[in-house]
Amino acid sequence: MNYQILLIEDDPIFTFLLEKGIDHAELEGEVLRFLNGKPAIDYLTKEYSDKNNYIIFLDLNMPVMNGWEFMEQLEVLAKTDNCMVFVLTSSSYRDDIEKLKKKPLVAEFVTKPITEYHLKGIKETILNKFEKN
Repeated sequence: MNYQILLIEDDPIFTFLLEKGIDHAELEGEVLRFLNGKPAIDYLTKEYSDKNNYIIFLDLNMPVMNGWEFMEQLEVLAKTDNCMVFVLTSSSYRDDIEKLKKKPLVAEFVTKPITEYHLKGIKETILNKFEKN
């Protein structure tokens, strides 16, 4: 199977650090960068395929289309068997965490800054899911 890693994040410094962490954790796949949810959902609407696995790192607080709006549209488009979302946010509000836990596509909620330890756990989650399919 093919892997696509979508980084949906408006902070260029955090995106840079996340990419370096992904490389260091040896997460393999084509990395695509989006500054907000709008171009990301436009891309997925055109390119989504059952033949690919999608690993999405999603910030919640972004301009134009935020992470919540992106998730609403993604839930209509994507399937849980080949798509998983890791939500990245500086928000530690319990209400946000509880809402996200109920979304089937959300694999994990990660409070920024993300660490190497988090990325290793994320890699294990990805391999456990996609290697079983």
